[in-house]
Amino acid sequence: MTPQFNQPREGWGFPLRSQKAHYFTEDGRSLCGRWGFYHGSVEQGNDDSPSNCTACKKALKRRQAKEASEKLKQEGKIQW
Repeated sequence: MTPQFNQPREGWGFPLRSQKAHYFTEDGRSLCGRWGFYHGSVEQGNDDSPSNCTACKKALKRRQAKEASEKLKQEGKIQW
């Protein structure tokens, strides 16, 4: 099997028999917890698509907010 170096490692993907796209992390698990071990193709962006899983969208927004907060803490712009 040839590794796919240009493919994103995490993003939105459609597992078999799913009507919604789910956001998968690098380890192949969805943010909503309903899907695991997905290693199909994923795409970045289009986070607000109506075809995306609502629970994954909410989890992704929380994750992005936490990452932004940590970055501001490291830069010394906030102190909590």
